[in-house]
Amino acid sequence: MPFLDHLQELRKRLIISLIALFIGMALAWSFSLSALTIIQRPLAQPSLIKRLQHSLVEVIQHRYPDFADRFGIDPPDMTVPVRKLNYMAPLEPFFVQMKLSLILGIVVALPVILYQIWLFVAPALYAHEKKYVYLFIPVGTLAFVAGDLFFLYVVWPLIVSFSLGYESQTLYPMLNLSQYVNFCLRLLLLFGLIFELPLIFLLLARIGVVHLEFLVKHRKMAILLSVIVGAFHADVLTMIMVALPLYGMYELSILTVRFLGGSRSRTQESGEETEEGVAVASEPGADVKGQ
Repeated sequence: MPFLDHLQELRKRLIISLIALFIGMALAWSFSLSALTIIQRPLAQPSLIKRLQHSLVEVIQHRYPDFADRFGIDPPDMTVPVRKLNYMAPLEPFFVQMKLSLILGIVVALPVILYQIWLFVAPALYAHEKKYVYLFIPVGTLAFVAGDLFFLYVVWPLIVSFSLGYESQTLYPMLNLSQYVNFCLRLLLLFGLIFELPLIFLLLARIGVVHLEFLVKHRKMAILLSVIVGAFHADVLTMIMVALPLYGMYELSILTVRFLGGSRSRTQESGEETEEGVAVASEPGADVKGQ
């Protein structure tokens, strides 16, 4: 296909994806404020440090009651002060709701977007490989949702707890609505994309763009890039919580390409050697020499 035809095909897929995204945003608008409640949930719960202290004190009091009485070891206060997000501009909540609807709209429209990506890449695949569309779309959607759920229920409470750990009699958190939600949504989108890495590398390996040996050889570079991506965030905890899953998905991508990448996932050098061997075997008199 000529280059201009490629551009026209790409434009067509982008237009359909954008239309699906707008429809997804419209559908997500009604429950976007419910998503805001989920994002705010760590603010209404005791911090992770307090919960760990409470569990540790309960174990000590249960197993070593004399030791706890002697040193006056009591569980920490688990009451949570009322915390609300503050906004300064008149239309700030409206724009925050727009951003929430955008992220939720991406999730709603993701099957259509993945299908458009597949249609753009499918001409480069063999006929027997095109049937994997029935796995590409549901697996891609589930991977993105799994990354978001992992972030919301594992990573985000840790980040908020780390931030609230500085709260004291002299320090009181007054979290801004836009900054709080923007930070969460940026990481939410990032973790969804991180969990898509194995599927992306598998697709690239299937069309011969990425090779298994290349991925194995550049493990150190993957570690460096994972740290760099994590370092874009302010605190050390967030950097670690981003870098570890990112590199973990890279290792999972290597395993996925190794077992499901097919013959195109091997290096071109090995393919050239195979072609040379076939060429030698097909030369006149090759069988006589072999005998």
